[in-house]
Amino acid sequence: MKIEDIKKPIIFCHYGNSPYLYYTLKQVKLTNPQNRIILLGDEKNEIVAKKAKVEHHCFQNYDESDEIKVFDQVYKHVAGVKHKKEFWTNFVFKRWFYVHNFIKKNNINAFWHFDSDNMILSDLNNQEHKFKDFDCTEQCNGICMNGYISSFQVVNGYVNKINALFKDEAYLNEQKKDFIKNADFAFTEMRAYKAYREQENINSIRLNKIIGNESFDDCICMEHGYETYDSVLNNQYLKKIYFDANGNFYCYHIESSTYIKMNSLNLSWVPTSLFKLVHKTYKKHYRTQKYGGNEGFILLDVFQRNSIKSRVFRFFPASVKRRVKLFLKMKKFKSLQ
Repeated sequence: MKIEDIKKPIIFCHYGNSPYLYYTLKQVKLTNPQNRIILLGDEKNEIVAKKAKVEHHCFQNYDESDEIKVFDQVYKHVAGVKHKKEFWTNFVFKRWFYVHNFIKKNNINAFWHFDSDNMILSDLNNQEHKFKDFDCTEQCNGICMNGYISSFQVVNGYVNKINALFKDEAYLNEQKKDFIKNADFAFTEMRAYKAYREQENINSIRLNKIIGNESFDDCICMEHGYETYDSVLNNQYLKKIYFDANGNFYCYHIESSTYIKMNSLNLSWVPTSLFKLVHKTYKKHYRTQKYGGNEGFILLDVFQRNSIKSRVFRFFPASVKRRVKLFLKMKKFKSLQ
């Protein structure tokens, strides 16, 4: 048996080409070089997967199955009047049908699945034993299925539950009542997962549970009992991120007074520059690991106040800064062609 047959595939789904996607894929390739890294995507992000040297498979090649036919028949946009994200809401449901079809056709049973804004900072093969007794793990404060998924049957049950919920008018009417009060909310795959877990007795565990002084970040913009920076980034207070001389990342857990090693960072709602900084910091240290002794914990400068670029740019007028940023953006775009 080949080693890649033992190691579980790591799957991401992404629509379009977001600037941070390259760093997510490069990072997971560094930490899990022997696993299959799979991007289910479209023609817009195929070139990104190629540059990051990971597999790319188009959604359109996995858009035909009995389950998808039913979904296309029963799906309706159930949301408050202020939501106005019908395409995206359809996609976050349908991506699980793409995953379902992909793992079925490729004879994949257990696997890892993350949203594409999760930076994977450790070898996931060393984490699998923590979750082997569960059907799946959860992120999004416990309302989405992400992380380790133990079997095809878990996904199969989930997509069939989604279809069943769209046929259940009583259930949908209950959702609509909530959307009267919360006009910018919608019935999404998260609510469907919550119903699936509760109605089908899914045995799950929060991925951000601290086990052996390690955890997976649920969302860097949410405190979850950890220290946060004193200033905001993108109008968000982030958990303080530390790193050591071996390229490991940590957050400081207040109640236990412990630096918790983070196996991933969920970088939702932060600038692409932070993805780049995390990747650059990891890449700088992981090849030159130092053994013995405690090198201490270094606070990551997420604001980049002390970088050479920041020190130089602070003397530039705003109009010049905009032109330089535009030039760098175009240069990066051309490098992907």
